[in-house]
Amino acid sequence: MALVKNKQIIQDSWHHLTAEQTSLANTIVSLDYWQQNKQALILSKQPFGLNVSGDLPAESFSEALEHVSLIAIEFPVFSDGRGYSLAKTLRDKYRFTKEIRAIGDVLPDQALYLSRVGFDSLELKSDLSAKLAIEKLADFSVYYQKDSVSQ
Repeated sequence: MALVKNKQIIQDSWHHLTAEQTSLANTIVSLDYWQQNKQALILSKQPFGLNVSGDLPAESFSEALEHVSLIAIEFPVFSDGRGYSLAKTLRDKYRFTKEIRAIGDVLPDQALYLSRVGFDSLELKSDLSAKLAIEKLADFSVYYQKDSVSQ
Protein backbone atom coordinates (compact mmCIF):
# COMPACT_ATOMS: atom_id res chain seq x y z
CA MET A 1 0.00 0.00 0.00
CA ALA A 2 1.06 3.58 -0.67
CA LEU A 3 -0.32 6.66 1.04
CA VAL A 4 -0.77 10.02 -0.69
CA LYS A 5 -1.22 13.08 1.51
CA ASN A 6 -0.50 16.73 0.71
CA LYS A 7 0.28 15.77 -2.90
CA GLN A 8 3.14 13.49 -1.92
CA ILE A 9 3.76 9.88 -1.00
CA ILE A 10 4.34 9.60 2.73
CA GLN A 11 5.10 6.91 5.28
CA ASP A 12 1.86 5.87 6.92
CA SER A 13 1.91 6.39 10.70
CA TRP A 14 -1.47 4.64 11.06
CA HIS A 15 -2.23 0.91 11.01
CA HIS A 16 -5.36 -1.20 11.05
CA LEU A 17 -6.20 -3.10 14.22
CA THR A 18 -4.79 -6.63 14.46
CA ALA A 19 -5.49 -9.36 17.01
CA GLU A 20 -1.96 -9.32 18.44
CA GLN A 21 -1.82 -5.58 19.14
CA THR A 22 -1.10 -4.32 22.63
CA SER A 23 -1.28 -0.56 22.02
CA LEU A 24 -4.11 1.27 20.29
CA ALA A 25 -2.11 4.42 19.45
CA ASN A 26 -2.55 5.40 15.79
CA THR A 27 -4.76 2.40 15.17
CA ILE A 28 -7.72 2.41 12.81
CA VAL A 29 -10.54 0.38 14.35
CA SER A 30 -13.79 -0.88 12.85
CA LEU A 31 -17.15 0.62 13.74
CA ASP A 32 -18.04 -2.62 15.58
CA TYR A 33 -14.85 -2.38 17.64
CA TRP A 34 -15.64 1.26 18.48
CA GLN A 35 -19.18 0.40 19.55
CA GLN A 36 -17.99 -2.46 21.79
CA ASN A 37 -14.97 -0.64 23.28
CA LYS A 38 -15.79 3.06 23.19
CA GLN A 39 -15.18 3.73 26.88
CA ALA A 40 -11.76 2.06 26.82
CA LEU A 41 -10.81 3.92 23.64
CA ILE A 42 -11.85 7.28 25.06
CA LEU A 43 -10.14 6.67 28.41
CA SER A 44 -6.90 5.54 26.73
CA LYS A 45 -6.39 9.13 25.47
CA GLN A 46 -4.46 7.68 22.54
CA PRO A 47 -5.19 8.82 18.99
CA PHE A 48 -7.26 6.31 17.05
CA GLY A 49 -9.09 6.24 13.75
CA LEU A 50 -12.41 4.80 12.69
CA ASN A 51 -12.93 2.68 9.56
CA VAL A 52 -16.44 3.06 8.13
CA SER A 53 -18.16 1.85 5.01
CA GLY A 54 -19.07 4.52 2.47
CA ASP A 55 -22.70 3.39 2.53
CA LEU A 56 -23.23 4.28 6.20
CA PRO A 57 -25.05 7.43 7.18
CA ALA A 58 -22.84 9.75 9.25
CA GLU A 59 -25.50 9.68 11.98
CA SER A 60 -24.61 6.06 12.72
CA PHE A 61 -21.17 7.06 14.07
CA SER A 62 -21.49 10.80 14.75
CA GLU A 63 -20.93 10.29 18.49
CA ALA A 64 -17.39 9.08 17.69
CA LEU A 65 -16.38 12.21 15.74
CA GLU A 66 -15.23 14.19 18.76
CA HIS A 67 -12.95 11.33 19.84
CA VAL A 68 -11.32 10.14 16.62
CA SER A 69 -8.28 11.59 14.87
CA LEU A 70 -9.02 10.01 11.50
CA ILE A 71 -11.98 8.62 9.56
CA ALA A 72 -11.10 5.98 6.96
CA ILE A 73 -13.93 5.61 4.45
CA GLU A 74 -13.97 2.26 2.67
CA PHE A 75 -14.66 2.08 -1.07
CA PRO A 76 -15.67 -1.54 -1.82
CA VAL A 77 -15.45 -0.84 -5.59
CA PHE A 78 -14.19 2.26 -7.36
CA SER A 79 -17.60 2.89 -8.94
CA ASP A 80 -19.37 3.20 -5.56
CA GLY A 81 -19.70 6.95 -5.03
CA ARG A 82 -21.35 6.88 -1.62
CA GLY A 83 -18.00 7.49 0.09
CA TYR A 84 -17.79 10.87 -1.66
CA SER A 85 -21.14 11.88 -0.18
CA LEU A 86 -20.13 10.67 3.26
CA ALA A 87 -16.90 12.70 3.23
CA LYS A 88 -18.76 15.81 2.07
CA THR A 89 -21.38 15.32 4.80
CA LEU A 90 -18.66 14.97 7.45
CA ARG A 91 -17.00 18.20 6.29
CA ASP A 92 -20.09 20.30 5.61
CA LYS A 93 -22.73 19.14 8.08
CA TYR A 94 -20.58 17.88 10.96
CA ARG A 95 -17.66 20.30 10.45
CA PHE A 96 -15.20 17.44 10.89
CA THR A 97 -11.74 18.99 10.51
CA LYS A 98 -9.51 16.01 11.15
CA GLU A 99 -8.14 13.61 8.54
CA ILE A 100 -10.49 11.76 6.20
CA ARG A 101 -8.83 8.93 4.28
CA ALA A 102 -10.06 6.98 1.24
CA ILE A 103 -9.27 3.27 1.47
CA GLY A 104 -10.23 0.20 -0.52
CA ASP A 105 -10.68 0.23 -4.28
CA VAL A 106 -9.34 3.77 -4.84
CA LEU A 107 -8.03 4.66 -8.31
CA PRO A 108 -5.52 7.39 -9.21
CA ASP A 109 -8.10 9.00 -11.53
CA GLN A 110 -10.32 9.68 -8.50
CA ALA A 111 -7.67 11.62 -6.54
CA LEU A 112 -8.72 15.11 -7.56
CA TYR A 113 -12.43 14.47 -7.02
CA LEU A 114 -11.81 12.84 -3.65
CA SER A 115 -9.75 15.81 -2.51
CA ARG A 116 -12.47 18.25 -3.59
CA VAL A 117 -15.12 16.64 -1.36
CA GLY A 118 -12.89 16.53 1.71
CA PHE A 119 -10.50 13.60 1.62
CA ASP A 120 -7.03 14.45 2.99
CA SER A 121 -5.30 11.19 2.17
CA LEU A 122 -5.64 8.28 -0.22
CA GLU A 123 -4.50 4.73 0.41
CA LEU A 124 -3.54 3.27 -2.97
CA LYS A 125 -2.50 -0.22 -3.99
CA SER A 126 1.04 0.62 -5.20
CA ASP A 127 3.67 3.33 -5.49
CA LEU A 128 2.91 3.56 -9.20
CA SER A 129 -0.77 4.25 -8.45
CA ALA A 130 0.29 6.82 -5.87
CA LYS A 131 2.53 8.62 -8.37
CA LEU A 132 -0.32 8.69 -10.89
CA ALA A 133 -2.66 10.08 -8.23
CA ILE A 134 -0.21 12.91 -7.52
CA GLU A 135 -0.15 13.71 -11.23
CA LYS A 136 -3.96 13.82 -11.27
CA LEU A 137 -3.96 16.18 -8.28
CA ALA A 138 -1.80 18.59 -10.30
CA ASP A 139 -4.05 18.57 -13.40
CA PHE A 140 -6.01 21.68 -12.34
CA SER A 141 -4.88 24.80 -10.52
CA VAL A 142 -8.11 26.83 -10.69
CA TYR A 143 -11.64 25.73 -9.81
CA TYR A 144 -15.07 27.24 -10.39
CA GLN A 145 -16.54 25.80 -7.22
CA LYS A 146 -15.37 25.83 -3.62
CA ASP A 147 -14.30 22.53 -2.15
CA SER A 148 -15.50 21.11 1.16
CA VAL A 149 -12.25 21.93 2.95
CA SER A 150 -11.66 25.59 2.12
CA GLN A 151 -15.23 26.83 2.58
